[in-house]
Amino acid sequence: MSNTGPGCILLVDHSRGSLLFQESILRRRQATIATALTGTTGLEIARTDRPQLIMFAFDLFDMTAPEFCREIRADASTRAMSLLLVGERDTPEQAELCLSAGCNDVIYRPLQRHELDAKVARLTSIPSRRELRTLTRIEVSVEKNGRFIIGRSINISASGMFIEVDRVLPGEGKLRLHFYLPGDPKPLQLESDVLRAEFTGGTAKYGVRFTAADNAERERIERFVRRLRSRELL
Repeated sequence: MSNTGPGCILLVDHSRGSLLFQESILRRRQATIATALTGTTGLEIARTDRPQLIMFAFDLFDMTAPEFCREIRADASTRAMSLLLVGERDTPEQAELCLSAGCNDVIYRPLQRHELDAKVARLTSIPSRRELRTLTRIEVSVEKNGRFIIGRSINISASGMFIEVDRVLPGEGKLRLHFYLPGDPKPLQLESDVLRAEFTGGTAKYGVRFTAADNAERERIERFVRRLRSRELL
């Protein structure tokens, strides 16, 4: 009988020693842990038990990590799951291949407990929906690692935004959003954290939280949201 599901973390690695080590670190989070020694077994568990996060190595015995990522993102039942590669610092090209295939983030060996805790917390968190938000399409310039990608908002609140971009964002580095609110001549430039990711075909969608917005910036967004919501109610 399965005891996985929301809150479960699936570990996929062909090394039993690596699985035991990762499991020993994660157990103290009081998370349910599932393990697999091959990519095929990992895919089967992901499809049947719906873990919230999958941590995996590059060599999965019967497939590579990019193949594993593409399989996860191609299946409607698994594509919204968070993916975290456990990589090697001396092979950064492997991380790039996985990120391009739909991986959310990378953590490098030797694993540091505080870093792992932070990444697991971010990839398993669910954005708060308490604040008033509205559906709206705003062009957003997403800056990460000195590179800019043009995206579009799906909805927005004073605490964050759900955005759609045409490529997978790299896993490392700070995220900054540049955008104008319609009818507001002053631009907003807000540092943000990615809380969740969804992948559909060639499109990636990210739920982001504004991490350094001041009271004035939040008030500008709240006024915009209230204005749009009042129109929707007419």
